[in-house]
Amino acid sequence: PADGTPFLYDYQVKGMLKDSCKMLAKAGKAGYAGGKACAAIKAYKQAIDGLIFVTPREILYDLHGMKMDYCAQTPMGERVSIAKSESVPAGSTVEFEIECLDCKLEDMVRECLDYGKKRGLGQWRNSGKGRFEWEEVKE
Repeated sequence: PADGTPFLYDYQVKGMLKDSCKMLAKAGKAGYAGGKACAAIKAYKQAIDGLIFVTPREILYDLHGMKMDYCAQTPMGERVSIAKSESVPAGSTVEFEIECLDCKLEDMVRECLDYGKKRGLGQWRNSGKGRFEWEEVKE
């Protein structure tokens, strides 16, 4: 937004679902109970692209009064650089809706969101940033 509030795009959440489903399907086929629903989905990318919808388009972070941070991570540790990546502080929250046009995908989505505690969301998820907990709110 024009006011500078940090946000996620809806496609970043869908990307996280695809990445998580891929890894959980492998784990589920190997016997991991937390990946059984993902392992059962055939053509998961196609299903996520066409049958799962995230709203709103721009998902605003609520920083709860905390300040933004910046991360410039290299193989030799954090560095000062011209390019920088913003990082929201731990404790920040977002709210968004996920609509599944096929109710059979709901358990897969829940597994992927649960996996966020281990893997995270955003471009720095491989470094342990972006890990999250989620809460389902019924309408």
